[in-house]
This record gives sequence, C-alpha cells and structure tokens, in this order.
Amino acid sequence: MKSRVLSALVLVPIALVAVYVGGLVFACIVTVVMGIMTLEWSQLCNGGQIRASGYIGTLVVVAGTLMSLWGGVLPSVILLVIGAVITWLVVRRDFDERVAPAAWSVAAIIFVGIAGVGFIWLREIDGSGFELLLWLLLTVWVTDTFAYFVGRAIGGPKLAPTISPNKTWSGLVGGAIAAAIWSGFWSYITDIGTIFDLVAIGAGTAVFAQLGDLSVSVVKRRFGAKDSGNLIPGHGGFLDRMDGFLGAVPVVSLSIAVAKGDFSLWS
Repeated sequence: MKSRVLSALVLVPIALVAVYVGGLVFACIVTVVMGIMTLEWSQLCNGGQIRASGYIGTLVVVAGTLMSLWGGVLPSVILLVIGAVITWLVVRRDFDERVAPAAWSVAAIIFVGIAGVGFIWLREIDGSGFELLLWLLLTVWVTDTFAYFVGRAIGGPKLAPTISPNKTWSGLVGGAIAAAIWSGFWSYITDIGTIFDLVAIGAGTAVFAQLGDLSVSVVKRRFGAKDSGNLIPGHGGFLDRMDGFLGAVPVVSLSIAVAKGDFSLWS
C-alpha cells in the first residue's frame, strides 16, 4: 500500500497537469502511455517477450493516437483498423510467431488505440474538454478506490471468480455508488449537465470501467500473468493501472457524440 500511495503521489499530479495544459503536450503523454500499454499487452501474450506483432502494433497505436490531434477520430480509427489487419497479415507470414498469442496482441491495437484516440478527442472538445476529461479521470479513480476498499470491507459473492478472484459484487456496487455521488457533486460545482444525468452517467461509467479492468484480467489470466509489468511500484504496469479507462473512455466519448447529435465532431 505504501508503494501504491507513493506512486500515486508522483503520477497523479503529472496526469492532472497534462490534462490542464492539453494540446500537443497532453497528446504526446497519452501517446507514450498508450504505446507502453501496447508493449505490455504484447509481453503478456508472449511470455514476457516482445515479438514482431508487438513492435508493429505499438507503432500503429502511436501513429493512430497522435494523428487524432490533427486528423480527428474517424481517420485515426480507420488507421488503427488498417494497421491491425496489416499486422495480422505480417504475423501470419512470420513462422516464428505463434498465431494464437499474435491474435491477442493484434486485439490490443484496437482496444488500446481507440482509448488513446478517445482521450485526445475528449480533451479537445471546445469549451468543456478540460472539465469533461478531469471528471472522467476522477470518476475512474473514485470507482477503483471505492471498489477496492468496499470489496475488502464487505466481501461477499465474487464478481468474476474465474477471471479476477478478488473482485466482488459489493466492490462493483460500492464503486458505482461512489462514482454516482462524485459525478452529482461535479455537476453541481461545474454546471455540466444536470445532477440527475451526471449521477446516472457516473454510475454507468463505473460499470464500464470495471468491464475494462476485467477485460485486461482475461488477457492476464489467459497467459498466466499476475501483472502486465513492473514500471509502477506497487501497481505493476501502466496496463494494470489504466485498464479501467480502456472500457470507460470509448463509451463516454460515444455517449457525448450521441448526446450532441453531431458525429461530424469525430471528423
């Protein structure tokens, strides 16, 4: 726990400053983090090694994420999809590469890449990008924190025992309630949306954040790994700490586009 707290004290201020500054600084930091996460995912799938699919996939994710700052969401997503297909075709011709792990590695291009694009798109929304992204960051952090402590305090039935044995339904509910309360408070102090709407959105975001967490747990369970890396003391790798955002960011981005009724925002 001491290592977790110290790591958070270092990383959280950096993340908040980056979100505040926005622009190219934020985009570069997001791109680097997404690239690291893609490499960690590849290592999970290949017994700690990074094979051809990992390096190619990382380049695709880095290009697609950074491109979204200037090109918009749709071109970046198209690049990610094309890159994933090309990566798969290259891997299939590499007889030294095991096909099953390679397929899991290719999945990271879409999963991680879209989250990176979503991060940048949210920050670039005119007038409210900073407040929206700050709310999202804090909502996922609140969800993770309360899910952990409520789950440990109450226990009860396991949420997904074959995937993540430590997660409980009480933790999920506790995290969702905390996210809902926090979101209502955020609406009150910022006038973003109505309190009722943001309470509902906050609870839903918490659920999708937990699904993102479980999705990464599926990969770790499939390849017999406890953590995705060791870059963050007490936490593991960036993928271990950012997994909730892989589920939350795309859903929140899509929800905002639907609410605004203007998908040209993505172009």
